[in-house]
Amino acid sequence: MVKKIILVLILLPLLLWIFAPKKSLVYWGEKQWAAQGITVTGSAIHEHPFGLTIEHPVVYFKGAKVATAKAISLWSVLLYTHGEADAIRIDPAFKAFAPSQIGAVVLTHSVIAPLRAPVAINDPHFSGSGHIDLNTHVLQLLFPTLPKSSPLKRYLKQTKGGWTYERTF
Repeated sequence: MVKKIILVLILLPLLLWIFAPKKSLVYWGEKQWAAQGITVTGSAIHEHPFGLTIEHPVVYFKGAKVATAKAISLWSVLLYTHGEADAIRIDPAFKAFAPSQIGAVVLTHSVIAPLRAPVAINDPHFSGSGHIDLNTHVLQLLFPTLPKSSPLKRYLKQTKGGWTYERTF
């Protein structure tokens, strides 16, 4: 009897997470981002047992189109969350500020370090890694190498390890 109760207590949260309506998380996120002037629209949202995928999302900031992506994938397993945006295309209006394409951006979060979220940027032409400090609201990125004609260089500081970017939000 006790084994059955323990089994139910272990399986119930897992089954609730697997069958939970994950689209409502997207709508909640859209409401939170709207307060900052950010709108994300996608052609389709596909739910998976441990996450979801937004196909062909378009990101707007205060009504201006900023970027598109092939897909945004989010998945979570109890204490660990992983988000990835693939094949990002920056709008040509922002070509002076950012590269026109980025291969993938990966963001992870774990309960082990709740106030620090690692970030990785992967692209054939450049790559970088860093973190978001949720306590001080600081984004820090390090790019070991950049192409000579990269528009990012004017926003970065050169250090011994490469090019660094730091921004508060």
